[in-house]
Amino acid sequence: MLNIYRVLLLAAFLAIWEGAAVLGLVTEFTMSRPSRVFSWLGGALVDGFFWMNILVTVRETLLGLLIGAVLGILSGFALAHWRSAFLLLEPFIMALYSLPRVALAPLFLVWFGIGEGSKVALAASLVYFVLLLNTYTGIKEIDRNLINAVRTMGASRSFIARRVLLPSSLTFIFSGLRISIGLALIGTIVGEMIAGQYGLGQMIARAGNMFDTAQVFGIIIVLAILAVLASEGMKVLERWVMRWRPTTETH
Repeated sequence: MLNIYRVLLLAAFLAIWEGAAVLGLVTEFTMSRPSRVFSWLGGALVDGFFWMNILVTVRETLLGLLIGAVLGILSGFALAHWRSAFLLLEPFIMALYSLPRVALAPLFLVWFGIGEGSKVALAASLVYFVLLLNTYTGIKEIDRNLINAVRTMGASRSFIARRVLLPSSLTFIFSGLRISIGLALIGTIVGEMIAGQYGLGQMIARAGNMFDTAQVFGIIIVLAILAVLASEGMKVLERWVMRWRPTTETH
């Protein structure tokens, strides 16, 4: 039933948008109209070049997400183990985390070139700090009495990390991953818009320069679908990884 309401809400929005364009309440130059957007999408989806650009963006986004997540989780574990190091580095971590990556994008292009490396690095830099802070917070919230009890039983540090710290912090890690999906996609698109030969970001930049609003909205729809699919995929992965936990959902 909820999905039906969602479809009806989307249909109503598109109908109002189309009607406003027909009545001249919005200009097609600035907002286009759904019929033109979907007409462009219909032609683009049978074009191999468009699919190639989609695959480039997806590849760069997933690589950035993977690299940033792995490095962020490992850093979060390390800093949770050495709390004094985190206290020393916390102001610098927060300063780097707060920096707008759009402003740093030109530096990434200089450091990693105009190829895929700069887009992956930009996406990874957005993901890294989210996973670092979420992992650190997740481990910090674990009951110290539980860790001490396992330690008194003779458990090694690696055993505690694998069997206590990691499972207990998975909720925070997956929360960070869900947030990071959108951030990785943003980093990739920004990098492609600034200096990209391929990818949906460079298509948006090119369409914007030509004032082709129908194409811009069409690509935005594709990006929204990719983000939703990635988010749903992450939910499936989370349920599978954490299947050992008893569910508290009520139906």
